[in-house]
Amino acid sequence: MSLLQRSACLERQAKTLLDNGFHELCGFAEEDFLSRVQRLASSPGSAGEIPVSGNVPLCIAFRPGLVNLSGAMARIEAKSATGVVEMTPLSPDAFQAIDGIQLPGGELYLLLDIDTGRDLLNVSPEEALAIIRRRGRTPLTMEEGVALAIQHPELLTDKKNFNCIQMPGSRKAGDQRVPSIWFSKGRPRLGWCWDRNVHTWLGSASAALRVGGQL
Repeated sequence: MSLLQRSACLERQAKTLLDNGFHELCGFAEEDFLSRVQRLASSPGSAGEIPVSGNVPLCIAFRPGLVNLSGAMARIEAKSATGVVEMTPLSPDAFQAIDGIQLPGGELYLLLDIDTGRDLLNVSPEEALAIIRRRGRTPLTMEEGVALAIQHPELLTDKKNFNCIQMPGSRKAGDQRVPSIWFSKGRPRLGWCWDRNVHTWLGSASAALRVGGQL
């Protein structure tokens, strides 16, 4: 993916976020939000050609705690229905990035070369995490999965090109639940599944790397 293609993609994603009022969820004025996105385009680590092996070239992500995930899910629409959070008996606050994941500084950063895990369908999150790491990739966190679904709600419904996702990069210590996003009961849902269960429609999502800075 060239710098020109990356800039065009970031511009489209910024528009999607602004059109959905995401900057307000972040507590940013529109101008401030756009400025942060523009600086991401030239952040260290994102310059030059970026190989893409996954099915999504890049995605604007946000640090944990920046936005209320119920509000973020409400901005995801699929089949004319907006998203909800259903994680009983837990809540999104119970999940943290697992050991080995280093999130860039700043409120916003980029995920590069994202794969929704189509080849990891019917593979448990526990096994998928080991595969992702052997490939030198990094598992998506819960917040990154939400950010991806905001930009690509078709991953919830387009079974030809995408798949619903699990985010093994976030866990509650000592708990076997893995955050997951899928289309259920007529709407997008952020919930969880067990780490040793397999599903025909859920793949563990990963990225090649994260880049960003203090923005």
